[in-house]
Amino acid sequence: MTRFLRLAGFGAAGASGVLPNLAVMWLLVDHLHVHYLPAAVVATEVAICWNFALVDLVVFRARRTRPWPARFARFVLLNNADLAVRLPLLAALVSWWGANELVANLATLVVAFVLRFGITDRFIYRRPPAPALVESGATV
Repeated sequence: MTRFLRLAGFGAAGASGVLPNLAVMWLLVDHLHVHYLPAAVVATEVAICWNFALVDLVVFRARRTRPWPARFARFVLLNNADLAVRLPLLAALVSWWGANELVANLATLVVAFVLRFGITDRFIYRRPPAPALVESGATV
């Protein structure tokens, strides 16, 4: 699969993860009256699991060189590091600029997309090593 197709698949998986993310955040904020920042954390964890399943099973299926727990751990670590960057941005958009919580959350997800793809493509699902040439032992 070409890098462009992986990017498109990663984008489709991520886009599909926006729905559970926003649904969980909406449920927590609007119905359970949880503050938007902890709600964003819970919503992100749900979306991380959703996205990992799609990315691992579809997008990077041919590049799975590590056992799934190692891939999942790296994916979770990357996305939680991403969350640590997104939360202050989310707080700024809501508190300083008066943005709606869901719109601001969506904006932070879009901003982080390209960076997450690059790290996922190069480090979590790195290209398998090229097969070594086997010497035939033949003499000339």
